[in-house]
Amino acid sequence: MDAWRLVMRLDISARLVPLLGLVLVLTACTAGPSSAPSGSSVLKVVTTTTVFADIVSNVGGARTGVTSIIPAGVGPEDYEPKPSDSRLLDGADLVVRNGVRLDDFLDKLLASASGGTAAQLRLGDGVPTITVDGEPNPHFWLDPSLVVRYYLPAITAKLSELDPAGAATYAANAKAYGESLAGLDAELMAEVQAIPAANRKLVTFHDAFPYFARHFGFELVGVILANPGQEPSAGELAALVETVRGAGVKAVFSEAQFNPSLARTLAQEAGVTRVVTTLYNDALGPPPADTYVGMMRYNMQQIVEALR
Repeated sequence: MDAWRLVMRLDISARLVPLLGLVLVLTACTAGPSSAPSGSSVLKVVTTTTVFADIVSNVGGARTGVTSIIPAGVGPEDYEPKPSDSRLLDGADLVVRNGVRLDDFLDKLLASASGGTAAQLRLGDGVPTITVDGEPNPHFWLDPSLVVRYYLPAITAKLSELDPAGAATYAANAKAYGESLAGLDAELMAEVQAIPAANRKLVTFHDAFPYFARHFGFELVGVILANPGQEPSAGELAALVETVRGAGVKAVFSEAQFNPSLARTLAQEAGVTRVVTTLYNDALGPPPADTYVGMMRYNMQQIVEALR
């Protein structure tokens, strides 16, 4: 009897072993990929502005986690960092800035945060500048062709340096995004043609549009705020009124991040009836201006509508 029970137990065990193996195989197949090793986790990238965050995200894709220090709707020239901003830099793999004195506030943050040890990328390095009143202008990105020619290669190279395994992905993303920006550029160029040549004149709140004007064929007639954070004197404003009146300007433009009162005062004094106060350039805004492409398209639509 004992011998018979032993045989039965051996027989049951023999049957269970293949079944157990099948269960283990099925479990492995349905559990999904194993956790990624620490070396292949996403790169933590911190940018100074939302514009740069969007551009970097389009190149980095899922291999990067991108955060902007400055929130949407806020410009960098006179930005005052908050204590919490330094925490954004903790553990950063890469810090991306424009340079050319646009985002100098970052230096103090880097000195006070562990992010000071992170790799850095200055997007404006090597970009030929337009000099205004003896100072190089930093607003390169308002010319999409400069983004394609300079920003995208710089971002691709730096991400590939930090994450060699993702180099092919970054290159492919940059190529696709660059092609979309080339299409955007052609679209915007076509829209400009709806404006009579004599009306292609810009008066803006601050000096953000020299690259935009040069690329798309506008004349920059004047700027209300020559120095960020410093309002024009009564004499400077009076001189600008005369310049605007003499040029036959059709509209005055200001950005949503600034108080529109000066733009409206200038327009009223110069006899200009159209005032647009909702452009975006240093920062993204609400939809449809919540991406770089959307911002550029939104701005051009408003400019064309005001000047046609």
